[in-house]
Amino acid sequence: MARPLRRIGTVCLVLLPLAGCGDKSKPGLEVRGQVLYRGDPVAGGLIVFAPNPERGSDGPVLLATLQEDGTFLLAGPGGQPVPAGWYRIAIAPRAGTLDTPTPERPYPGLPARYRNPALSGLEREIKPGVETVIALDLDDS
Repeated sequence: MARPLRRIGTVCLVLLPLAGCGDKSKPGLEVRGQVLYRGDPVAGGLIVFAPNPERGSDGPVLLATLQEDGTFLLAGPGGQPVPAGWYRIAIAPRAGTLDTPTPERPYPGLPARYRNPALSGLEREIKPGVETVIALDLDDS
């Protein structure tokens, strides 16, 4: 009786170090942040990350929804980590929130340049293995 228990104990001791090994999925890199316009949150729109081929980045365009406080959490395709690289950024305000320009308010809402990643002037690098926090405070200039 003692011999089978000893054998089981020996097998357990040999296998115990291997219990933590294997292909564990790495926790996803978190890319999060907040978008403000003139100090106020951009609520309910989208933030768009377009890989910048001029800096050697490629892959799919990534989108995240802006919450009511302007915060966002970006994920890669299929919930995977966001691929490392340089991204041009665009901000798309919530549909129906842009007013018609008037003489008193010639620039109502977010300026149009922020809606195009090639024209926005917004760009960030996502580094491998590093959590990325992006804070954008947009203005009219």
